[in-house]
Amino acid sequence: MEMKEFYYENGIRVSLFNLDHRAVPYHFHQSVCDMIYCAKGAINIELPDRQQIYHVPLGEVFQIPSKLKHRFANAMEPGKASRYVLMQLGEFNIEFVKNNKKMDAQLVDATYFDYQQTDVYIEDRKKDILALVDHFSQNKPEVLDDEELSDVLTALNAFATQGIEASYPEHALESA
Repeated sequence: MEMKEFYYENGIRVSLFNLDHRAVPYHFHQSVCDMIYCAKGAINIELPDRQQIYHVPLGEVFQIPSKLKHRFANAMEPGKASRYVLMQLGEFNIEFVKNNKKMDAQLVDATYFDYQQTDVYIEDRKKDILALVDHFSQNKPEVLDDEELSDVLTALNAFATQGIEASYPEHALESA
């Protein structure tokens, strides 16, 4: 797994993750939601406390509410990488889960959801997200190669154009 953090200003955090077959560790956030855009391959979002796994294919977005334990895993066959762009709005925080074996055990009989269109909630930040598209188009972050930059621009445009300008509703994922 390779994480490239390159932007955290004005309450917007943008990162890019290249996944081999090591998953991001289980974690949760107290106050921010994770919004992801699958830029390469496919991503599984594992939610052990709910015994659910959501499959997110190439070109699609997904949002995980705050306080929900989760991790991102490469959904491709061994040897094929996946990539996702992560955006968070608000004050960033992260808490890692210590007992990964317990979390893995909760997923043994998990319900697997093939992707279906879900909403992402971008608060009142559409203009700010589109301004980032312009900013990164003019000023490529040094840590990104050209393909990764293209993926970030596509992801931010997807968040801005598909995003609902409202706060994340309390039970949005439960109806997904």
